[in-house]
Amino acid sequence: MLNWFLQVLRRRRRPVNAPDLATAPEEPVPTERAASTRPADAKPWVGVDLDGTLAEATAWKGMTHIGPPVPLMMRRVRAWLEKGIRVKIMTARAGDPEGLAATQAWLKTHGLPELEVTDKKDFGMIELWDDRAIQVVQNTGICFLGTSYFARPKAPILSDEIADRTFILVGSEPKASPAESKPSA
Repeated sequence: MLNWFLQVLRRRRRPVNAPDLATAPEEPVPTERAASTRPADAKPWVGVDLDGTLAEATAWKGMTHIGPPVPLMMRRVRAWLEKGIRVKIMTARAGDPEGLAATQAWLKTHGLPELEVTDKKDFGMIELWDDRAIQVVQNTGICFLGTSYFARPKAPILSDEIADRTFILVGSEPKASPAESKPSA
């Protein structure tokens, strides 16, 4: 029984069949929100989730315990700040004074400036980096799904969505063969 189980674990996952691009519906192109949908005084900002995105998700040990930094996200945030991009930290902790103080202390400890910490979106948010988000194409309801377990929603999609193709399956595009990707001499 154990050998059978180990064999199952060692098997490669079957590749996802790529859709026939000639018959696939045209994919909508995400666009920046029309200026008319924002108040004129809304200052643009990028939201970065804390737990699981900027800081490692760890077992809950209270409002003041925040995991260690995620190096790649720290590099991104620092680069954005250097380019003058406004960044806000999005976290549910901001709704509690103790959590807000702990988040500000964590940012300072890890060499980030005093950034605004919030648990609310507003009209200035142009993008959200989050480990739980599923992106939806504006005004369509069409979502971007991935072939990875981690890029699938936890909430169920509608039973007719597969037939109606109300999603874009990212990562299912055919890949170029090594010969096609080499530049010709």
